Amino acid sequence: MKTKLTRVPLISVIAGAFALAGCTNSLSEGITAQGTVDPSNLVFPELNDAWQLEGQFPNIENMTKIKPGIAKDELYQLIGRPHFSEAQYSHEWDYIMKFYKDDDSVQICQYKVIFDENFKGQEFYWLPTDCAKYLVAKAPNSEVIHEKIVLDADALFKFDKSDSHNMLPGGREELDRLADKIREYGLQGEVRLHLTGHTDHKGSEKYNMTLSQNRANTVLAYLSNQGVNAAAMSASGAGEQYPIKQCSAHLPRQQEINCLQPNRRVEVDVLIYK
Repeated sequence: MKTKLTRVPLISVIAGAFALAGCTNSLSEGITAQGTVDPSNLVFPELNDAWQLEGQFPNIENMTKIKPGIAKDELYQLIGRPHFSEAQYSHEWDYIMKFYKDDDSVQICQYKVIFDENFKGQEFYWLPTDCAKYLVAKAPNSEVIHEKIVLDADALFKFDKSDSHNMLPGGREELDRLADKIREYGLQGEVRLHLTGHTDHKGSEKYNMTLSQNRANTVLAYLSNQGVNAAAMSASGAGEQYPIKQCSAHLPRQQEINCLQPNRRVEVDVLIYK
């Protein structure tokens, strides 16, 4: 046991108050030493399990400073300790964040930070996934530029797959180019991204919704690893709801699959606040 208090990080002092009440194990499975996780393995805790049930209205400026590589001490200084019993050596921290909507009602959001083996935050997730939109400071007279980028899901992933291990080399190159483009956008103003996954109608509605969500989450995680600010991105799945091409059901199976290809996509809505 260390006796030199000057050697103990600030977060150790804070964590000591609740370490006995919390488990150091993580809820989500498969967190890697690099601080990455397959989005399909993410688990958010039940809100009623929080020690701080009321959550918090976060400081928006502080939230935008959270980037890959952030230490737990720094995270504590920006947004406080996690709202669940997650002690110092947990590889994920969970928060309850509150935001005012346009009608002045309150949106409850959950925010998760995934840490690497050195306990540096590397990936960041929201539930619901579009909660990141509340971090945009909307000045009354600000100019907003909107651009939509459509990514071919068949070029990004192996057929019917969604995780990073099944991302195609060409898909990685395309996302690398997208990350460079987003950095260029950042020279014009504050950039926000929303990723929406889409599928064709083959398979059940529930399966397609999950597949589309997982693909959008994987793209978000990849861009975050390329240095795009995770706090500026959100992701959601639309499943088969919004096809852009209709094909005859009487086509041979492979021809129908090829015909439906435009529906299998990830749309990137880019907003630049100047």
